[in-house]
Amino acid sequence: MSGFIASTLEVCATLSRILPPVWFWLIEIIIGISALACCRAGINSLYRSRLIADMPTSKLRSAAQGYIELEGYAKMMPGEPIYAPLSGKPCVWYRYTVDFFDNTNGREGQWVQIESGISDSIFHLVDQTGSCVVDPDGANVTPSVKLSWRGNTRRPMHSPKQTRFWSNLFSTERYRYTESRLHEYDPLYAIGYFTGLGCQEPMGISEEARDLLTLWKRDRGGLLQRFDANRDGDIDITEWEVARQVAETEVIATWRERQQQPEINLLKKPTDGRPYLLSSESQDQIIARGRHITLLWLLGFLVLSYFLVWLVRQRYGI
Repeated sequence: MSGFIASTLEVCATLSRILPPVWFWLIEIIIGISALACCRAGINSLYRSRLIADMPTSKLRSAAQGYIELEGYAKMMPGEPIYAPLSGKPCVWYRYTVDFFDNTNGREGQWVQIESGISDSIFHLVDQTGSCVVDPDGANVTPSVKLSWRGNTRRPMHSPKQTRFWSNLFSTERYRYTESRLHEYDPLYAIGYFTGLGCQEPMGISEEARDLLTLWKRDRGGLLQRFDANRDGDIDITEWEVARQVAETEVIATWRERQQQPEINLLKKPTDGRPYLLSSESQDQIIARGRHITLLWLLGFLVLSYFLVWLVRQRYGI
């Protein structure tokens, strides 16, 4: 292995000295951009790991609105169940792709994606204290099951319980299926924006009454029929005051109805760009994996940066 690395470096050193300046500096720019991309990816991964490690886990019963962390398990919503399109297995969330190996028209064979999809159906996250609705739209999801297998039809005739690398590598079948799933009762770690629906704070009686009166004004005939007491075809000051009082009464009545409705808690993607994560892995597993990924990205940055400088030194004998 060391001999192969030494030979490769010798070839790179020779090329760095004989390449035209334009090509040499183009290669240097590409390597530099790649190094910066690795650095940025490593910083983002470190930020995400620190965010997860430092954020306290909330309980649903006492969770405050805002950006929070939750742990519990996934549960399907009442009503029509969700089925993964390729396997037909019931689940709370899925993502799938279908690829076709295209070697027609004398071209070199390559995989072409012909179908894909991702679930946007809501489901419940449940902990010991309650439940909330989860909207998976825009989430970075780590599934509990991920399968890849081959077949000879656009949609598979069956789905395996597990797949093996070697069986896929040497398969001659022309369709490749990939499916990821979160199942009901899978452990679920989540971090996102938590909000309550159904019990919003009122914006004020007068303000809501003004909005209601503005709506009534659009139907002048209906407004005159309700409040033109002297039938002169106009709403005078006295009649307008009556209309205002009626509007306030209706606003107060709707407030009472809203207060009687049960609150629905929702977890969704933050609008400020912060991470939205749904994972079947535990918090400790996510943090450990994130640290390993961070180290790999930063290692890539260091290697590419060293190689960038090494090529300059080889070319100019510095």
